Amino acid sequence: PLEIADTLANLIKKDNDDIDELSIVKPGFINIKFTQTFWNNFIKNVILNISDFGINNDDIKKNFLIEFVSANPTGPLHVGHCRGAILGDALSNLLIFNKHSVTKEYYVNDYGNQILQFSRSVYLRAREILFKEVYPSDDQNLYPGLYVIDIAKNIIKNNKKLKFENFNKISNELTKLAVTESLKSIKFNLKNLGVIHDNYAKESDIVKNNEVQKVIEKLKVKNYIYEGT
Repeated sequence: PLEIADTLANLIKKDNDDIDELSIVKPGFINIKFTQTFWNNFIKNVILNISDFGINNDDIKKNFLIEFVSANPTGPLHVGHCRGAILGDALSNLLIFNKHSVTKEYYVNDYGNQILQFSRSVYLRAREILFKEVYPSDDQNLYPGLYVIDIAKNIIKNNKKLKFENFNKISNELTKLAVTESLKSIKFNLKNLGVIHDNYAKESDIVKNNEVQKVIEKLKVKNYIYEGT
């Protein structure tokens, strides 16, 4: 490594007036110190081109769909979701800065058993509010968070005609309302973080429109599908 570093160092130093000092240290690091004039000129260049400094001048512009965060709409975001939010938004903004076309998308997992249990939790919290029934806190399939009470209160307040007498009869409508309320909280938190999505794609729409099967059929036509045992 030291011999390779020495060879590279000679190539780096060759005809380079911007380097003030260059040293090699074990096990093979090359430390480079630039001249003060280099940094002065560098900063001047940044200031004079502040609106487009760092933009890739490649004329090939692409379309990107960046899907990030996509936390299940069964409650508010927690601090663990922030990493994905910031990483996805920073990546999107870098691509936009480089003149690419970017769509920031949030995939809403609003279909399946998990969502059904969330909706059922909202239903039982609503009955707790309306009929003073005891919420079954020993049921591990239900969501215990107090935020479910707030969601239930908002749904009751804004949907006077909705009857909480039979879960199966209002399950579909209640699920849509519960997910909408949960997404309000999620969007509020993301906005405070400075993250705004362009599109919210719902899993329920994909299932309803049979999109997966349509894609499979297209892949079959192009012979991109292998079926085995």
